[in-house]
Amino acid sequence: MSKLYELGEQYRVFNNFVDSAWDNDDLTEDDLQLYIETLESIEDEISNKAENIAKFMKNIEGDIKALKEEEDRLAKKRKYLQNKVEGLKSYTQAVLEVNKIDKIDAGLFKVRLQKNPPSINIVSEKAIPNTYRVPQPDKIDTKGLLAAVKQGEVVDGVELVTDKKHLRIS
Repeated sequence: MSKLYELGEQYRVFNNFVDSAWDNDDLTEDDLQLYIETLESIEDEISNKAENIAKFMKNIEGDIKALKEEEDRLAKKRKYLQNKVEGLKSYTQAVLEVNKIDKIDAGLFKVRLQKNPPSINIVSEKAIPNTYRVPQPDKIDTKGLLAAVKQGEVVDGVELVTDKKHLRIS
């Protein structure tokens, strides 16, 4: 079976040949019938190829969905295990603090309470000087821009694009 791009090229070459023959009045009734049959066979091959590609894409989409579900399942399991570790850490820390124990030899491990490095607790953001602020780039609201331009508003620096196409398989 031919590749889809080869069929497209055959279709283009065939159309150019027929257009040339048509322009030169070289077409007989038999030639026309032969051209129509050839065109139908090329279109049929393209249709079959497109159908097979669509089937292949549906299989891949099914695999993607299954992988996404597995990722979600594994993410939930990972989160559960992370929470369990954090819970065990908190429990162990609470037991050590209540019993006023700073270090303990626990078989293969040494468990100890350690002071955290200094950190900042921001009480009022408004009181912080600008020298300690990190500027953030503006974010453009493309959905809002699209809605405004669709309603006829003229906005400098944008243009409404209506000639793009995408493939939809149903």
